[in-house]
Amino acid sequence: MRAFRTSNFSLAMALALLLAGCGKDNGTGVDASVAPFVGDWDAQALIITSIANPDVAPDLVELGATFTLNVQPSGQYTAILIYLGQAQTEIGTVSVTGSTLTLQRTFPTAETTPGTFQFFGEDRFTLDGGTEFDFNLDGSPEAATAHFDMVRQ
Repeated sequence: MRAFRTSNFSLAMALALLLAGCGKDNGTGVDASVAPFVGDWDAQALIITSIANPDVAPDLVELGATFTLNVQPSGQYTAILIYLGQAQTEIGTVSVTGSTLTLQRTFPTAETTPGTFQFFGEDRFTLDGGTEFDFNLDGSPEAATAHFDMVRQ
């Protein structure tokens, strides 16, 4: 049984995180807008809040989940969520405009998910955006928001 609906896992991978730099390549394969996100990140918190019932807001990390994010200089990312003994992997590209990070997932399905981010120094940022989550594990994901607190490995 999946806790996250795979098609909306992007943000909740993210959230972590960053858009493809189409047209932003400086000739070296590095997208300057993605540069602050390049590297390996771990979620210290991953809070999923129900839209229908905002009082339901579990922190999946406190419940034993792990979420890791790897962002390459080109903007390609790989995000892995392990929750309730199941691993979900997502691959895509990220782009950044202002304080908006857009995940353009290409695997396992194509989808675009925007979120807002804020850095706290060079080694920590938060990411917030929409997702879906199966709160009662009945196989039907519900609309939710995701809040990631990411730290550099």
